[in-house]
Amino acid sequence: MKVWELASVLPKGSLAPVYLILGQEEYLAQRAYQLLMQTIPEEEQDLNIGQYDMEVTPLSEAVNDAMSIPFFGERRLVFINRPYFLTGENKKVPFEQDIDSLVKYLQQPEETTTLVIMAPYAKLDERKKVTKVLKKQAVLIDVNPLQENEVRNYLDNELMQAGYQMQPVAFQSLLERTDAKLSLIMAELPKLFLLAQDDKLITQDQVERMVSRSLEQTVFDLVEFVLQKRLQDALTLYHDLLLQKEEPLKINAILLGQFRLLLQTAVLKRSNYDQGSIASSLKVHPYRVSLALKKLRYFRVGDLKRAYLGLVGIEEQLKSTNQDPELLFQLFLLKYTNQKQSA
Repeated sequence: MKVWELASVLPKGSLAPVYLILGQEEYLAQRAYQLLMQTIPEEEQDLNIGQYDMEVTPLSEAVNDAMSIPFFGERRLVFINRPYFLTGENKKVPFEQDIDSLVKYLQQPEETTTLVIMAPYAKLDERKKVTKVLKKQAVLIDVNPLQENEVRNYLDNELMQAGYQMQPVAFQSLLERTDAKLSLIMAELPKLFLLAQDDKLITQDQVERMVSRSLEQTVFDLVEFVLQKRLQDALTLYHDLLLQKEEPLKINAILLGQFRLLLQTAVLKRSNYDQGSIASSLKVHPYRVSLALKKLRYFRVGDLKRAYLGLVGIEEQLKSTNQDPELLFQLFLLKYTNQKQSA
């Protein structure tokens, strides 16, 4: 079930005994949380809502709370947050988690309690008994990062409900500046609404003024310049980053990460992985994979490998010598370009 489906069924009084909110899109997880909170009248919330963080609280406390009857109300709402024991992670906590108590509860939940398990993970360990029972008994709310087309549809709906329009170029610019991350988009939207309140039309200029670009996005342009052999543009942008007091090692690390993603995406694509499967395997946002797939149409894997190895060389020299970072980058560009031309 998606969050918007949850929003449509809850007003009808259709409340399940157990929900599993699984995924890493913070905005959607928070939206699902708010929808479920609204099922308890505000005047009853202090007495009938429990919040338990599994990294600091024993599971048994949450289960005992879920088994309690409501106080001066019809229903209790109990949240179990960060249930690391559902994953393959071995988290060190100063107490032992009573997993069996949760399994028993899931098999026979209290009629007057709604138990909500907030799992901010890409996936759970399906081999564990508790995970199998949970998947069988709970209503699953999927809050994993949306594909680009889903983000577009979601944003279109938000704009329509607010009575705003957005220029297509502004729309694309917003996606690029936020990496199509819904949480970031929804954080920027109120500022854009305020700026465009007179004519209700959000322009590209307004997006560029209000939504700043991250270092990673700027370095993404640098990758483009390198691959297209635009030496002067690449050198100018690198110089500008240094003037902005960005650390050479940090710039190089992000460059390496971008080329690593391109290479990993190329390998998985050859193995017939689709965009969603690649994003899941590499644990990156689907939009980043979408951009990588577009780039791979125009550049050879051999060129990507040479660039990657060249950047590894820069990293080694930055760590072991006092050579000028700009000079190292310039030498890398010259060597890479010559190799590409002779390939």
